[in-house]
Amino acid sequence: MIVRIVCKVAVTALVVLPGTAEAVELGDPQLGLAYARENCAECHRVELGGAVSPSPIIPSFESIANKLGMTARALNVWMQTPHPTMPNLIIPTEERDNLILYIMSLRVKR
Repeated sequence: MIVRIVCKVAVTALVVLPGTAEAVELGDPQLGLAYARENCAECHRVELGGAVSPSPIIPSFESIANKLGMTARALNVWMQTPHPTMPNLIIPTEERDNLILYIMSLRVKR
């Protein structure tokens, strides 16, 4: 009997709560742009309509944002994983959140 009541409460919570929850984005894309200008623009084109990346093989932030399957989570993991083609940057969490929001703001709405 108690198990049945607990199951009903759990199912009700799953049905009711998702509709009332709001997505919360951490960070500020404008601060992300400022960080990108200061720390990333040497190699990447960080702004829409800006100059091309210093090297044609280095993707712009716009192309990164619009890469098939790109998500904020994927960027977060990628920024914390060493890559041979990038300097070993350690981006503090708050700046990383801001930068990710900025990059994702460049995504073309489809």
